[in-house]
Formats: sequence, C-alpha cells, structure tokens
Amino acid sequence: MGPKTKGAVKCAGCNFKIDSKEPTVEALSKKWHKACFACVNCAKPIDGDFHPVDNKPWCNDCFMEKKAPRCADCGLPISGTSMKTEDGKTFHKSCFDKLSLGVCEACKTDIAYTDPVIEALGNKYHDRCFRCTHCGNAVPENFHAENGQPFCDDCHQKNRVKTSPVCDVCESAITKGTRIEAIGKSYHEACFADAAWGPCDNCHAKVLLTEPSVKVSALNRFWHLGCLNCADCNENIRIKPFYLQQDRPCCEACYVGHIAPKCAGCAKPIADDRLNAMKQSWHPECFVCSVRRKHSYWTNGDRHISADTDAK
Repeated sequence: MGPKTKGAVKCAGCNFKIDSKEPTVEALSKKWHKACFACVNCAKPIDGDFHPVDNKPWCNDCFMEKKAPRCADCGLPISGTSMKTEDGKTFHKSCFDKLSLGVCEACKTDIAYTDPVIEALGNKYHDRCFRCTHCGNAVPENFHAENGQPFCDDCHQKNRVKTSPVCDVCESAITKGTRIEAIGKSYHEACFADAAWGPCDNCHAKVLLTEPSVKVSALNRFWHLGCLNCADCNENIRIKPFYLQQDRPCCEACYVGHIAPKCAGCAKPIADDRLNAMKQSWHPECFVCSVRRKHSYWTNGDRHISADTDAK
C-alpha cells in the first residue's frame, strides 16, 4: 500500500499542525507530516510501500520479519498475494499451486489442490478422469462398480451379460432370479425342468435330471428306466445288474447263461474278473499250475506249470 501526499491540518504522528506548504502523507485514513510517517517498530520513516497492522504503519522489512504470515509449505514470510485453505493454512500462491491432494488412480498424475476431485472406490480421481471403464463416458452419480472399476448403466448391464454364467438349456445369460447349479452346469430356475443328462441310448429322447434314470458316467451313456432293456431277451433291466456286451446292455441271466466266455479251467461262465492267457479265458483263481496247483507258472506246450517244477 502506498501513502498519498497531500496538504493537511494536523499530523497523526506528532499531533502538531501541518503547514499547508509542508509535504504530507495520507494513510490509514489519517494525515501525517512526511517525516512523521514512520514504522511503529523501527521508527524509520516510510517512503514507499507499508503494511497496516492494527491500523498502524509497518515498514516492509519489519513486517516481513515479525508480522507477515508464514507459508505452510516453504516456511518463508508471505508478502503480497497469499492463498488460504479450508483448514486455515496460508501459502504463497506459487507454493499453493504445487500442493497435491494425491495421485489420480486413472492417469497416475498429481491432483492439484484446486482441481475438482472425485473420491470413489477407495481412490481419488481428477473429475475429468473418472469415466466408465468400458465406453469412456462420464459415469452418473449413482454409478455401478465391478471388480473395483466404475461402469455406466448401459455398460454395466452389458458387462453383466458378458460375465454371467450361461443357462445350459436356453443358452442365455443368467443375470436375474435364482440360478441352479447341477452336474457342473448352470440353469435358470424355470429352465431346470428341461435340464438333461443327455439323450437316451435307446429312444434318443432327453434323459431329464429330474426323472429316474440309469447312467454309466464313465461311458457317458444314459437310459430312461423304461428304455433299459436287455439286448438279448428284451426284458426290462431297470435297476438290476447288467453287462455291456458289444456296447449293448445285457441282463445278468442272459450274459451268464450263454454269452459270457467259459473258463478253460472249470468250464463255468466268467461273469466278472477274467484272465486271458494261452488264447483262452480263465477265472483268476482257476489259473494255476497244472502239476503243483500253484499260481506262479511258465508254459510248456498246452500245459502251464510252476517255475520250480521240472517239465517232463
């Protein structure tokens, strides 16, 4: 602030009358002899800018040393333009411009103290950087979040469709309602009634998960209970034990009666475990040494003998 020199009647410093021909200073709504307009701290006359403190003049040097506010960033006194934050801290403008509210999660650059900032998803963003992850448009105040990323309404719906499990029956995404999980697949609740193991091996219609059925999971083959018939006698097998003969189901009676191979040792049908040797089939318990009736053997012609028996 610079004083104004004018003619005056009474000096605010010495309280004496001011001659109309004397140079005067008008400052702080008062008039002074020019020589009386001095710093209240060092008493030196002020000829230039000064700082009013409690309606009294301070020279620049004294003011900067004792009265000027200190910059909260660099710690130096502030003369001229200053910036003040909401928490009461004062800064040089140049220091204030360097203040950062943190790093923007999107562009990874500093957010200046004067920049509009958005706090969301546990992070800070420049207002210009907070955009839909998919389309890049501004997101509404009530935005959607998936895996820590913001989405607008349209993209959120598309993303849900894209990432949602697909119903095995209707082949559309399951985004609403109850989802049923079975045999490693997903279904709408309304579609589950049509969920199937696969086609019936006999009639080729669906074998539904919700109806009684027979399945051989290892072979990925399924039958309706009413369709599981013996390929030999055509009798319905249902839940009885059965065998697969040349890839066709066969009831136990038919298989043991005239389909199963005969044991070369006891001549009885082999229904379960079978040992093939010497171009013949054997029950494991029937395959013994012809001489000593032991299970360790080597062949001699059409006989099988134990390893510690001399061949004759």
